[in-house]
Amino acid sequence: MDTTLSDLGDLEKAVLEYLWASGPADVKTVYRAIGVERSITHNTVQSALKRLYEKDLLERSKEGRAFVYGPRVDRRQLTERSVGEVVDELTSGDMEVALQAFVDIADDAGRETLDELERLIDQHRDGED
Repeated sequence: MDTTLSDLGDLEKAVLEYLWASGPADVKTVYRAIGVERSITHNTVQSALKRLYEKDLLERSKEGRAFVYGPRVDRRQLTERSVGEVVDELTSGDMEVALQAFVDIADDAGRETLDELERLIDQHRDGED
């Protein structure tokens, strides 16, 4: 099964957020951006990067003596996996229930959100993404 947000710890989520925002980076760079402020060790950050790589969420390449890590999935792909898992769990696969819930949530958020949902559906139907 694909990794979802619920499978990740706080540090792993922070590392992904950093890499999505900043692009590929080596362990030292990620440590300076995330590890120092969290008062964690370089090795802890390195372990988080390795776990994310093993979960197939990061790719890595060797540059000199260091690995450079970059996202293998984007925020949308990981969110889609996570929402799909929650929907399946909560609705037992009943898509009508799931769709009505999404429409109600969009409606509760306001007319603009409901209009945006409709625009996204039309865009998807037209083959755009």
